[in-house]
Amino acid sequence: MAKRMVALVAALGVMGLVATAGAAEAPYQVLGGYAHHGHEERLNTPADEVAWLRKNRFVHGELDNFPADAIVLHRVDIESYLDQAGFQGHYTHLSYGFTDPTDLWVVRKPGTTPFTVVRGLPGAGGITTQVAELQALGARRVIHVGTAGLLSPDVPYGQIIVSDGSYRDGGAFLLAPDARQQVARPDKDFTARVRAAAARSGLPSARGIGYTMPIYYFQPGSILRDLLAIKGPDKPTFVEMEEGPFFTLATFMGLKAASVVVGSDRLVNEDGRLHQSLWDGDLDALELAAFKVAVAAVTTP
Repeated sequence: MAKRMVALVAALGVMGLVATAGAAEAPYQVLGGYAHHGHEERLNTPADEVAWLRKNRFVHGELDNFPADAIVLHRVDIESYLDQAGFQGHYTHLSYGFTDPTDLWVVRKPGTTPFTVVRGLPGAGGITTQVAELQALGARRVIHVGTAGLLSPDVPYGQIIVSDGSYRDGGAFLLAPDARQQVARPDKDFTARVRAAAARSGLPSARGIGYTMPIYYFQPGSILRDLLAIKGPDKPTFVEMEEGPFFTLATFMGLKAASVVVGSDRLVNEDGRLHQSLWDGDLDALELAAFKVAVAAVTTP
């Protein structure tokens, strides 16, 4: 009997080794990990980075009393936009480049609510790193301003789109508590405030759902064809690179988020052939107008 028990234990041990070896040989499913990761533990928070900056980089109080409102603007000429919006001589430029190359302008004009403008970086890695650090610095409301590729022929050029949400990319799913929710949403009240600012400006505006595409060049045509075929209330009308992870992160960190985009090009399906057509209008002027709407949304009582 003892010999049989020893033999049985040995056999089970061998079977366990075989099973373990088989499990080890199974390839890791990356997309499965994005959808089904654990949601309890989160590592590497922005508070430590900001504490380091205050202690080692900005040691003279440059980050004290940080504004509660911020605008992430995807432009190179930030100071030109600020000057044209009436803030010349009322901003301070700060930069650092540890987790990412960050340039920000703290705007303090007498009689106006202070705010911060950050030069936007593309994609989930850029927007989520910047906005997480803004929250750790003290920001509580953030507006994203950028460009987008239009999907719907019903959305004309020459107007801004105030986003109602965006289909999530992989970065957004890593931040999301529930992988079943496909569309990330902005804060309703803050978005309504942005729409009101647009209405006061007289600038033509529309509402729309985006699709966050994490790459700009060489986008898969099969995905774009699927987007053109979607019907219903969540039909996407534009493609952009940041909204999905931006909205998801904002919800995760308790921020109020909104986004304004302007159409720079359009996807066209002509007899089954997809191609992009670029807008030949004044994109700089339109994006400046969108920026002014964002400024009005955070500075108007």
